[in-house]
Amino acid sequence: MSQWLNLSVLISVVQKFTTIALIAVAGLLAGCATPNAVVEIKGEAMYRERIALPSEAKLIVQLLDVSKMDVPAVVMAERVAQGAQTPTQFSFTMGRDQFETGHTYAVGARIMLGDKLLFINTQAYHIDLNATEPMMILLEKIGG
Repeated sequence: MSQWLNLSVLISVVQKFTTIALIAVAGLLAGCATPNAVVEIKGEAMYRERIALPSEAKLIVQLLDVSKMDVPAVVMAERVAQGAQTPTQFSFTMGRDQFETGHTYAVGARIMLGDKLLFINTQAYHIDLNATEPMMILLEKIGG
């Protein structure tokens, strides 16, 4: 009889450990699917001048890795809007795993008419990966 009692206690303990292990695995899997796995960078690019641009003008907004000094920034993503107006909204949605710890990221924007640069951002717009507020990118007119 005591062997039967020991066996039933052992089975009960194994079932409890199995249940705890399954709950732990489910918690880990649920953690992988959290909204924190995605980073959304959004904002508006605008210029101050009260002028309408030709419909052929393009707003180009880039998500850049600007970590390395003395080398060109690495373009991680790009959005092109035909018929650039002010303001023009943009957004990037990327996996958090695409951003490396210790790196610096920024958004750069410019307006082109064919091969001619019309507007560009003249200050750095660094990205806070935890920010929820939209960015405002100010573009400066090139030339007279």
